[in-house]
Amino acid sequence: MALFVNADDYGKNSSVNKAVCEAFENKYITSTTLMMNMPGVDEAYELAVKNGYADRVGIHLNITEGIPITNGIKNNPLICSPDGSFNAAFYHNTKYRLYMDRQSIDQIRDEIDAQISRFLEMGFKKLHIDSHHHVHTNYPVFCAIKELKVKYDYDYIRLSRNLYRKGNFLNTVYKFFYNYGVRRLAKESVDYFGSYEDLVAYLVADNVKVDKYSGDAIKAMEKLVSEKDIEIMVHPFYNKGGILMDTDLPMQEERYLAIGKD
Repeated sequence: MALFVNADDYGKNSSVNKAVCEAFENKYITSTTLMMNMPGVDEAYELAVKNGYADRVGIHLNITEGIPITNGIKNNPLICSPDGSFNAAFYHNTKYRLYMDRQSIDQIRDEIDAQISRFLEMGFKKLHIDSHHHVHTNYPVFCAIKELKVKYDYDYIRLSRNLYRKGNFLNTVYKFFYNYGVRRLAKESVDYFGSYEDLVAYLVADNVKVDKYSGDAIKAMEKLVSEKDIEIMVHPFYNKGGILMDTDLPMQEERYLAIGKD
């Protein structure tokens, strides 16, 4: 059993690239995933090769931020603004997160295909798949990824968040069937996926008196990791003071990162 810590948003910009690189140096993360359509992608490649973690870079599919690689999708108002940039309109509408017309799915499939192709052409090899804003967990996007299975042999596809004990019934049902489909589509999978806060909440849900930074909480984390495979996502960046952060918490304070370290 193991704990995998993945840094999302690699390639977003130079600052994020440097933050991810530092996270590797400090052994805070085990892998990262690259946004192929963002300004920092070339620098991200150079840093990965120079610092010896190119084999631990996957792809962070992106159809909600920046400029698409393909042209067809730019004319779809559910996905792009008139200027051709991603607008995430579908992402903010529950209907379109569950259903899109055939043309939209085709356009999404072509964009994902182009992003994966560029990723492989750069020399990266591990098809560890996740996505910006978790859009791959939206059913139309999942359908597009599934259709590309005939072309790509996926190593890993991130689950929908499931590090929780109680949740909305319909959402829980959707996640169950989605995660079942993901596990059938990729060669590797995990038991649980979520953020650091998700992990803490999962561990202390039955005992609200447990301090999330206490020794008891750390022991609970170690026990869970010894029994299950878990992926934790982080988003490394520097705050105004130059501190390496994950969302609103300094990465050095995320105690699960110490598990298994030398």
